[in-house]
Amino acid sequence: MNNRGRTPGSSGRTVRPSVQQNGLTMRKRDMTPTRNTNLVPNASFIGDRFLGVRLDQDELDHANHLMTSKLYNKENLNNSISEPNSPEKKNVESEALKQMMRHKSAGALTDADDGDRILCYKKNLAPPPAIGYINQAKVLYSTNSVINPASSVKKSTRHVKESASKVLDGPGLTKDLYSRHLDWGCHNWVAVALGHELYLWNTETCVIKNFFEDNAPTSEGMITSVRWSQEGRYISLGYASGAVKIYDPNRPKTTEYVRELRTLRVGGASRCASIAWKKQGVMTCGYKSGDIVNHDVRVAQHVVSSWGGDNGHSRDITALEWSSDENMCVSASSDRTAKVWDGRHTRGDGVVQDPEPLFTIDEHTGQVRTAQFCSFRDGILATAGGINDGTVRLWDVKRQCQKIRELNVCETGGVGGIVFNRPYSEMLTASDDGFLRIFRFNANYKLSHEIQASNEPIMDLVGSPYDEVLIGDMEETLKVFQLFTVDKSTNILDRTAPKNVGLNVR
Repeated sequence: MNNRGRTPGSSGRTVRPSVQQNGLTMRKRDMTPTRNTNLVPNASFIGDRFLGVRLDQDELDHANHLMTSKLYNKENLNNSISEPNSPEKKNVESEALKQMMRHKSAGALTDADDGDRILCYKKNLAPPPAIGYINQAKVLYSTNSVINPASSVKKSTRHVKESASKVLDGPGLTKDLYSRHLDWGCHNWVAVALGHELYLWNTETCVIKNFFEDNAPTSEGMITSVRWSQEGRYISLGYASGAVKIYDPNRPKTTEYVRELRTLRVGGASRCASIAWKKQGVMTCGYKSGDIVNHDVRVAQHVVSSWGGDNGHSRDITALEWSSDENMCVSASSDRTAKVWDGRHTRGDGVVQDPEPLFTIDEHTGQVRTAQFCSFRDGILATAGGINDGTVRLWDVKRQCQKIRELNVCETGGVGGIVFNRPYSEMLTASDDGFLRIFRFNANYKLSHEIQASNEPIMDLVGSPYDEVLIGDMEETLKVFQLFTVDKSTNILDRTAPKNVGLNVR
């Protein structure tokens, strides 16, 4: 500052004397100009900053409406000199506002009546009706996401990955539509039969092991069926000779066939193409002759009952499945029939011989290739036809096996596999045209997704303990699809982890 009390750049500006307040010394030029004179007592100046007071938004909207609305005509305008072009003072504003709020255009976008509330900012609760009204007001829209959508709003279907997540080559996969080459255990190990060899594949670690280590038994012929026990500890193999061998993958291999626990044979039986396990150690096997034999693998005299004779099937068994409560067993056969058996006939004082089935299904026009009990609806049974049929028929075994629905799945072939999914209440089918189809039970069995999985017929379809499925086709390839991925952000669908039984393949 120079001797004249000015600083460089302050020419032409006057330095005001300082003001002292409560022991603080402030120069007036350093203070922000303001209209508040209480800051400096007895101040004689007013700042040059001006903050305009903005009108309320509702008032601006109302003013804009008054300027542009067609509700005002020339008759409602005051032509006086004192207030030209202004509405007359006869409550025109309130009348126009009421008409604007209650006005309904000719092309109404909703089906709301005049008494309906369009918006609701409460917890899905419409306000009580006014005095004199009986009907409760409807809530058409709400800020709460839990409210059910209007009936006119279409629900969006879930996203399904149509491409395979994993693809493996299966050279030597037998091209047989009526054999079971694959099975997915509860411990997440997949067993694959390739001719005489058996391979185990861990889908999590992608470890593949040759179970027989290139020393597979060949005296029994080709492997025609593969099935894990329910607890996932043992694996059973059916052969073309009719023999059934049980193996323990956890058992160390010190000699040639030390992993083999026992071999089950039935006189006169050949080609065991279907196996089903019960929890109590009973294994049900179906043979080419049409006979079904129940083996108790815990005892020396393993045959406990047989279902056949005049009450059984006349041709080879193509599928066997137990219900979840193990009270019923369904068998499918090439004789165009499927039979439901009573689970109590698996054992008795002696060997149970040829009991009558509970129900016989004979409405298929072709071979019955597979059958499966529904996992999320008690008593629902699905049977699938083979070549020249291509249908899936749903039955209610709790109501005298009454037919519920017939679904046309494949027009050029048969249906090779069925998998039910509990979280989404859906049924998945695999057919000879190479398509995977998903049917929604909660939507009147409607076809929701159709996926081209292969260019050749699909022979095998099995489900995993997770949300995946595995198919084997005539191209000798194995493909994994993630079709039932559960959204973890929802509380409705909970993903159930598989049971880890500590399987350690040695």
